[in-house]
Amino acid sequence: MRRSLQKWRLTLRSAFPSASNPYWRALPFRRMKRLLAGVFFTTAVVGFVADLLQLNVQPLGRGFFWPLFFGTASVGILVSNVKRVRPVFLILPLVVLAAYTFIRIAGGLSELGGQGLGWLTYPISLSVTPWPIPHALKVRILFDAIGIFISVGLGYRLLLSFVSKEGLANVRMETELSLAHGIQATLVPDLSLQTARFEVYGKSIPSTEMGGDLIDIIENGDGHLLAYIGDISGHGLAAGQLMGMLKTALRVSLQFQQQPAALLESADRVLPAVKEPDMYATLALLRLDGSTQAEYALAGHLPILHYRHGSRDTARLSMEQFPLGLIPGGGYATQRVRYSPGDIFLLLTDGITDVMNERNEEFGLTRLEQLLSQHAAQGLSKIWDVIMEEVKQHGAQQDDQSLLLLRIRP
Repeated sequence: MRRSLQKWRLTLRSAFPSASNPYWRALPFRRMKRLLAGVFFTTAVVGFVADLLQLNVQPLGRGFFWPLFFGTASVGILVSNVKRVRPVFLILPLVVLAAYTFIRIAGGLSELGGQGLGWLTYPISLSVTPWPIPHALKVRILFDAIGIFISVGLGYRLLLSFVSKEGLANVRMETELSLAHGIQATLVPDLSLQTARFEVYGKSIPSTEMGGDLIDIIENGDGHLLAYIGDISGHGLAAGQLMGMLKTALRVSLQFQQQPAALLESADRVLPAVKEPDMYATLALLRLDGSTQAEYALAGHLPILHYRHGSRDTARLSMEQFPLGLIPGGGYATQRVRYSPGDIFLLLTDGITDVMNERNEEFGLTRLEQLLSQHAAQGLSKIWDVIMEEVKQHGAQQDDQSLLLLRIRP
């Protein structure tokens, strides 16, 4: 019981801003305006209580003097406490006004002599001429005024304690989210690349500050290009961390000139040791070299859409293979597809196809094929905008949405 009381007392004491806290000490006055205003109006209630206790004597300043006095004094004490300035300018006025207040209140209570206060209040009341007020009303006013005073003081401290703790937690959370957003922008930047043979454009829109989708393009010196898109199960910080590990694993493997199938097998071996048991990654990979054929592989991912410029139609490139990290030790294979100048490859995540409308209909791959065929002659950035606008009109985003477009230049 004693320990609980001490803890409660320390909580109330720590709630009040003081110079011992580096945050309050470094906080500039221009950012304390709302706090000071809140302190002023909260403690002004004490002034109204003081005026209420003097109900049977002439009010000062039409009843506004005491609220202004207590509010201003509290602001001055707070500033002095935070900035370590001695409130010498408040000492004398406080002493004088405290004595004056005591005289007025005690004089107003002089009629309560039967309550045991007569020996104290009677001499003082000689200097004050109280108005006649019924005894029962006076007792009730005294009870309510004291109750208001205690309740406001205690509530003020408890609210400050709550705001201090929750405010600190909120600042920490906002900092972590801001950091996550920065990591997301670094790991999954907008992609825009033009070479002599290829044009690439892609963006990823996370559903939270940290998404689990990954888009990436890697170009080596001999003109070969590797483009891939990945989707970590779930979203948020955990998915974002695994997404960063997957990108690192793939790029490290590429340093050893590994082929696409070997890239997937390496990532499949690495991921189980750095992820939660129920997490996995799907991935679609496309490699283009100096030939007229593209090598592609999919690990539990949506088909790659291949718009063929010559026939003006769209084909789905799909493969049945396990996601990465789901069943360790699985083998992966690749396939090849012929392409021509003007062809477009579209890689995406299910955050686009799974968008539902009001009739509970998915956006689906068929709409994407139609949009890709209709707008294939336009720039890749324009195609991206058209598709994502249609997705937005279809329904609200529920998952990370990523779209990567690659065109074979004439």
